[in-house]
Amino acid sequence: MAYWIAGQIVDGSLDPATGTHLIWADVAYDLNYPEDLQPLVSCALNLDGWDESWGVSVEALKEEAIQAAEQLLSKQPPGERRD
Repeated sequence: MAYWIAGQIVDGSLDPATGTHLIWADVAYDLNYPEDLQPLVSCALNLDGWDESWGVSVEALKEEAIQAAEQLLSKQPPGERRD
């Protein structure tokens, strides 16, 4: 499921904030926060708690989430890839 959500983040069909939140709340939690999902969980936490005073735009955080999703997809086992 994490790979499917990450794919939607990367292809633009799912907002990065929504997608990373789904991975954090619905996937990582159920799997006891595996190491491979930590970058996406971190992005979800950053996007969820973002404030203008941070000095970084929400767009930059979303771009970071897209990159984290691309990184996860690059680790997907060959038999499960759908590219």
